[in-house]
Parts: sequence; structure tokens; C-alpha cells
Amino acid sequence: MDYKTPGVYVEELQLIPPSVASVATAIPAFIGHTAVTLDTAGATLINIPVRLNSMLDFTTVFGGAYDPASYEVQVAPGAGFNILNITPANGRRYYLFDAVRHYFDNGGGPCYVVTVGNYTADVVFGDNVTGLRGGLQSLAKVDEPTLILSPDSMALRLPDGTPDFVQAGNLHKAIIDQCGRLQDRFGILDMMEGYRAPDHASTPVAQFRTQVGTENLKYAAVYYPWLNTTYLKEIRFSQLSFVDDQAIPVAIPDATIDTMTGNPALDALVTDLRARRTEEERIFSKVTAVTLNRNNYNPLGAQFDTLRTAVMGANTALLVRPLFTAMMTFVQELALAFRDLEDDAGNSPGLVQLLTSLRADTGLQDQIISLIAFEKNTHVMNSISTTRVEGDVDTEYDSLDLEDWVGGAAINTIAADTTDFTTPSVAQTAHLAANSPILQTAFDAIAQAFTALVQDAAFRTDQAEKNLFAKHPFFKAVYERIRKDMSLLPPSGAVAGVYAATDRSRGVWKAPANMSLRGVIEPAYKLTDQEQGSLNVHDTGKSVNAIRAFTGKGILVWGARTLAGNDNEWRYVNVRRFFNYVEESTKKASEPFVFENNDANTWVRIRAMIENFLTLQWRQGALAGATTKEAFYVKVGLGETMTAQDILEGRLIVEIGMAAVRPAEFIVLRFSHKMQES
Repeated sequence: MDYKTPGVYVEELQLIPPSVASVATAIPAFIGHTAVTLDTAGATLINIPVRLNSMLDFTTVFGGAYDPASYEVQVAPGAGFNILNITPANGRRYYLFDAVRHYFDNGGGPCYVVTVGNYTADVVFGDNVTGLRGGLQSLAKVDEPTLILSPDSMALRLPDGTPDFVQAGNLHKAIIDQCGRLQDRFGILDMMEGYRAPDHASTPVAQFRTQVGTENLKYAAVYYPWLNTTYLKEIRFSQLSFVDDQAIPVAIPDATIDTMTGNPALDALVTDLRARRTEEERIFSKVTAVTLNRNNYNPLGAQFDTLRTAVMGANTALLVRPLFTAMMTFVQELALAFRDLEDDAGNSPGLVQLLTSLRADTGLQDQIISLIAFEKNTHVMNSISTTRVEGDVDTEYDSLDLEDWVGGAAINTIAADTTDFTTPSVAQTAHLAANSPILQTAFDAIAQAFTALVQDAAFRTDQAEKNLFAKHPFFKAVYERIRKDMSLLPPSGAVAGVYAATDRSRGVWKAPANMSLRGVIEPAYKLTDQEQGSLNVHDTGKSVNAIRAFTGKGILVWGARTLAGNDNEWRYVNVRRFFNYVEESTKKASEPFVFENNDANTWVRIRAMIENFLTLQWRQGALAGATTKEAFYVKVGLGETMTAQDILEGRLIVEIGMAAVRPAEFIVLRFSHKMQES
């Protein structure tokens, strides 16, 4: 400061070094397919990393889980009808949704999701802008993620539908390459066909080791086997199709399926369910103005509001009349459905009983009469057609003439409603009529009665379906097999949750092992000690971490090695991730020193900053040693880490050594006899 004017001046001296802010250690990024790939504005979400804090966030942005439209069940016709294979529609599987769910259930926090397509697209490796590789490339531009997972890579398939081990390996190598290049993230890998035994003909473990390569293996870990989870899907009888075991499978006729057991009581379970489904579909078929099914009928008011909104959006007679007609046809079909169903043959006793009850409902009768009167209103008829007259309405409701549904009245004696909907235009008149409380009240009562019919039919269908899946041996086996197969998940999502929970409770330096998994029924394959031995320590050095079931303990992550299992420095996951954490934290904290004077003052400040940070880590148990000198060192200075030439070339070199704690992987208790001394 240049002092020229007499006075008092204040100068602040910086004596305390800046501090190192800890970076996040367990922010996974999931790459795969989602139900939704557009945001609320219609813009694409593909290859855009989206940060989420909960499963609710995921479903809000990306939609729900993949639910196959159907399952093809291949059986060997004949005695027993042995189940050979069950595949979802198009042979597709998508694991991302359940993997993210598994992550949150096992203690996960914030994460990123990169969608690369929806559930109509095949899972492909792709290139730098498409497929799983494209999603991975987009992550390179985002700094926060520290873990990378792609559970959908397990769905990569060759043209013949068999697992594509090569492309899965290519993606694993790409993940590891990004982790090694950026040095701030770690890959959690899954094993293709990891639900099979290690010595299975497809050799899943050997294939993985062959395809994963040899570079930067310290930046990733793999877990085996897959997990049978508690995420069981609901299976509907309508989703099942049956084919035989020929080279080109042929559909098995329903009649063959219905009589496969030869036991009348068991076969009746199938025919009863088909009858219930037929009756349910017959009720829906009474309405043609909109397509109704068990997924969209409740509430019917939503369908009505959609039709009415379309009417309100039309501003000319030419546009409004067909829309108003569609709305009124919908309401009319609901009102006529009750009598139409009575005329149908083969109604179940339950449906007959409910129709009889509704027929006697005077409140419903009054509202059907009110609807007919409303349709006879002059302005309402003109909103449909200029030539429409009351006789047309009488004809349309002729099936109710003198019936209890209208209190025994003759349709042609029901007087027209006289509400005045007069406006300057047909469109405005239609708008007034569409919003009439008379129409709304009539619709509400009729819709409530129709909904009661559908709910009763759906309940009876569901009960028949439950009976079939519980009592029929073949369908019970199909049901349980599909539920088990569809609950099978690669373990990376759950393991990422364990990483996050361990980091939060113990620290990133604690090995994420000997931790129980939630949302798991059992491992897909139960390993023995001998089998795990060859997974954990192998002559290739590529260690595979086991997930095992222990009596009285549950399902535990029972391994903590990176793929560099023979590397004494980087053998353990927690060591690699702790170094990532320290490296990234000190790197960010050192950025303010860029272009500072490369002199002793700067060196002292940097050394003090890093030493303070490492001292805190040592106190928390991250570094081994009785004193800080035994736990770490920080060197910086001319003649110590730099030469004069380094300074001339603008380099400030800091050397940091750390004695990171390592897990006690093998605890050996040595016993011996002691001679009696007294």
C-alpha cells in the first residue's frame, strides 16, 4: 500500500492456511434405459445426466419399472407339461429401475441417472453418442459422480438372443478407462450371467476375466453372484402365452392347456378364470366411444373430462358437433350398458345379482331419466345435429322402454328438459350444455353404477386368478418361476448403496464389506468357501468379490478387492477410493494457488493446508500410525520436490505419502497346547 495521506491504516495479514473441503465419495451414476426419455417440456433426456435424491424423484422424471406385455412359456407337451423356458416379450430385460431402487433401499443418497433409451429400444453398446457408451461419454463432462454403474449392460445380446460377453466387456473397459483417466471415480461392475455357477458351461467368471482387459484395473470392482430380490412383479394370466418345444415353436391351443391335468377340479380353475375374464371384457365392450380396460376405467370421470375438454376447445359448429356427439355417446353407452348386459347369455350369478340390485336403485333410475330428458333438450339436440329430433332420442333408448331402469316409464313420455342454453353460436351453446350440472349429476350416478359392475367383475377375475396360481400345479410353477426370474438383479445397485451407507457411517476408508444387504431373498448361487477362494485370489489377479448367505447373519458382501487383486498397493476397494477422495479434495483446494508466487510463502501455506486435512483424516482413523509423522508426510520446496528448472517452467510439486488403513481380510487364530505347570 502507498502511504501519502497522514492517518491510520489497517492491514490484514493471512496467517491461517486455507482448509481442504471434503468432496463427496459415494455419488453413483447409473446408465441404462427408462420408461420416460422426455422432460415435461418435451425435450429429450437421452445422454443428459440428471441428479436425483430419492426414488420418488426417479419415478417423477423417468417413470416406472419395465413390465413385459407378455411372457412366452415354452413347455414340453405330454405328461407333466414340463416348463422348458420362459422369456419376456421380445426377450427384453431392463434392470436400471430396480437397480436404482436397490441402491436407495440399501442406504443410498444422491445419485445421477443417464437414460439412453426407453423400453421399446434394444440395449446396445453404441458409440460416443448412442447406446450405453454414449451415456458413459456424457458422464465425463460431469464432475460430481464418483461411482459408475450400468446394470443394463447385462441385457446386451447377440442377434441370436444369447448374452454378448464381448460387448459387455467393451463397456466395462470403457468404464474403467474413464475412471482411470479422470482419477475421481470408481466402477462397480456386474458379471454377465452372474446368476450361474462359476463352472457352468457358459463360464461367466472366466468370460468376465477375459473380456475386462488389463488396464487400470485398480479403478473397478466386480461382485458375484446376482441376487434374488424382494421386488416381485405381479403376473396376470392374460400375459401368458404357451408354445411347444419344436425347433420353431408353435402355439399350444387353449383347449389343450385347459385340460392338461385330466383332473376336472383343477381344469375347472382354468375355465372359470377364462369365463371371468370374458365377462369382464364383455362389460368393457359395452362402451365404444372410448377404449376402456381395467387400467383406465377408474375414475370414469377422467374419460368424461377429456371428452368435455375437447368440446370446450372447439369454437365452430363444424368442429364442436362431432366432439359433443362423442361426449354424449359415451354417457349414453354407459346408461344403456346395464340393460344390454341383462340381455347377454352366460352371466355369472354375481353379475346377475348386482344388475338386479342396480335395477332397483331409484336414484339411478331418476338420473337415467334425467339424462334422457337432457338429450331431448332442443339446444342439446342442435349441438349434435340440426336434424336431430326427440324421436331419435327415443329410438336410441328404446331398449329401456317400460323397463325398471327408467321406473317403468315409456321413453316417448319422458319430457324434454327445458333449460335455456341459448347463445349467439352453436359452439357456445355446446359449451354451456357440456358444463350443465344436469349432465354432470346424471353422469356421476351412472358412472358410479358402471364402476361398481366393473369392480365386481375385476374382483372376481382376480380371485379366480389367485385360485389358479395357488392351486393348479402347472400354473403355480409358471407363476413362481416368472416371479423369481423377474426379481433377479445384478448386484451393483445394492453394492453402491452399501458404499454410500458405509461412507456415511464409517468413512470412505472403511472397506465396504461384511455388510448385510436389504431387499434380497437369497443369492442366485450359493458359494462355498472353496469356490470363493478361486474368485478372491486368482492367478490372473482379477479378484471377484463374493456375496454370500450365512446362517444367522443374512446376505453379506463378503469381499473388498479391486480387480487389481495382486497389486499390493491397490488391492482393496477402500484404499483406492480413499486415495480418490484425498486426491480430489486436495486438488480442488489447491486450485486457488494457481498463478500464486512459486516461493516459500506459498509452499508453506499449501503444506500446512494439506497437513491439517490429513491430520483430521488420521484422527478419524483413515491413516495408520501412532503419530502424524508415521501416518503421512507432505513435502514441497526447492531442493526437496522441485529443482530450479521446475520453478522456471512454472511447476509447483507437492509430494504426499499416506499410510492408508487396510482391511483385515484374513484373521488367523493360532492355537497350541500349553504344558501343565501345576
